[in-house]
Amino acid sequence: MTDTSRLLHSKRIVRIGRAPDNDIVVSDLMASRYHAELHATEEGEFEVVDLDSSNGTYVNGHAVERCAIGPSDLVGIGQTTFQLDDDRLVERGDAESGTFTARELTVRERHRGEYKTLLDSVSFDLPEKSLVAIIGPSGSGKSTLLRALTGYRPADSGEVLYDGRDLYQQFAELRHRIGLVPQDDILHPQLTVMKALRYAARLRFPQDTDAAERDARVTEVLAELGLSHRAENRITALSGGQRKRVSVALELLTKPAMLLLDEPTSGLDPGLDRQVMQMLRGLADGGRRVAVVTHSVANLHMCDRLLVLAPGGRTAYFGPPQYALDFFGHQDWADVFRDFDQYPDRDWAAIYRESIHHRTYTAGKSEEPDQPSDDDAVQPQSVPAVRPPKPPSWGSQLVTLVRRNFSVIAADRGMSDCSPRCR
Repeated sequence: MTDTSRLLHSKRIVRIGRAPDNDIVVSDLMASRYHAELHATEEGEFEVVDLDSSNGTYVNGHAVERCAIGPSDLVGIGQTTFQLDDDRLVERGDAESGTFTARELTVRERHRGEYKTLLDSVSFDLPEKSLVAIIGPSGSGKSTLLRALTGYRPADSGEVLYDGRDLYQQFAELRHRIGLVPQDDILHPQLTVMKALRYAARLRFPQDTDAAERDARVTEVLAELGLSHRAENRITALSGGQRKRVSVALELLTKPAMLLLDEPTSGLDPGLDRQVMQMLRGLADGGRRVAVVTHSVANLHMCDRLLVLAPGGRTAYFGPPQYALDFFGHQDWADVFRDFDQYPDRDWAAIYRESIHHRTYTAGKSEEPDQPSDDDAVQPQSVPAVRPPKPPSWGSQLVTLVRRNFSVIAADRGMSDCSPRCR
């Protein structure tokens, strides 16, 4: 635990934010320059006060304007979490060093008056600094699982715990710590890499973030992904693998502790497939949790864990990828997928639950949470002043979007080179 505290007995008010003249400086662009204050009351209690921040101040996952806090409460500012320790405010370790666990996730969809199970009691643990691949035949619930893990489409039953905190219950705060890269690139190919990231930074960071701060973060992300020498190239001129790196860069701007990707190697040749997986391996080694849905099985050896989903969204295997083929009794993944198709009534989940892999990598990790005793449990205080996160200023967002669209039009050579007659 990093101690970034200030003693409250010497100051009745402690100011927290990104600016260097705060009492507690948060080095995070998701925090406003002057984000919140901690007040010591005459009765010896403490309360946190939001200073009209762009991304909100949270207590136990709920956005607040003013709220009394105690030692059991978690105060979220940007992507940093604080707790009281006597009369000090100390930084709590980030969730990337904690745990991420899915427990019994089940998703059902109503179809023609009947419910169809898309995901059936899927449980697994995502270790720290790990790369996890999710594979399975079409219709096995891979993308459904990804949406459930982000909280954008919560499971109908089950839970996702992010550093011990319920993602669905505290989604407003925790959503900023999870990046999702969709299968289709959401890029304006007419723009250069640098311009695309600059516009994304303007949309995602607080309004009081200046251009120098945004550019510094963009430059940092470009270097991390090996795109510095492509910064002034138009996206349309990049290879498929490089465009996927730019899509990942958009998500990395806000420094998420976890990154989820939906088929990032779809449509890429084997060489580019390997390059993308090597990039993801590097991101995991750098401290993030990375989960990737993929149809490609060529580079599974780069992953720490492999989750195989059978038809019906059931867990057929979870564990190290090097043991998976032996578990299924085959030497080729084509034979495994053939079995899924030929034996649809086989209870793949039951077979896995009886295996040593389940006992080693799933049982006891995601099914039996540690519960404090009644004597030791400390209940968080209630949060009386709850409000939804304040949306970004529509005016500034509109200006940024208009500028980006003008840049796209100006960069579109097809339009600029078009004669008046063809217009």
